Amino acid sequence: MFQRNSATVLGAVVLSLFVTGCSSGGSVSGKVTLDGAPLQSGTVTFHPVNGGPSAVGTISADGKYELAIGNDRSVPPGDYVVTVVATETLSSAQAADPKKAPTAPKRLTPDKYASKDSTDLKVAVKGGGNDVPLELKSK
Repeated sequence: MFQRNSATVLGAVVLSLFVTGCSSGGSVSGKVTLDGAPLQSGTVTFHPVNGGPSAVGTISADGKYELAIGNDRSVPPGDYVVTVVATETLSSAQAADPKKAPTAPKRLTPDKYASKDSTDLKVAVKGGGNDVPLELKSK
């Protein structure tokens, strides 16, 4: 009885290592520019072409981003469609002014990059480290 259970456990361990090894993801980071200048804020989202959770990263003041799915910084290998959205930040005085009706912040990135259906940014993620610069054009 012990040998049969040991073989079953060993088989399950080997199978899980095989599956994990085949689907190990990679880290994804890079820099976002608009017409050659780094974006200073915004969000980058990698949408998997074949379904699954999207990977999201915040753009820092120097234009850099790093993706994560929830708290996991490992992005599964595969093909992705990329969206990038950056908007103006309202000053605290603008946001707190009770005399003015709240308005949506102005988008700084061209509309085409905001939608999976219109973006032309496509990326293939591989296992290991992926440096993916995103060069947006306003025209």
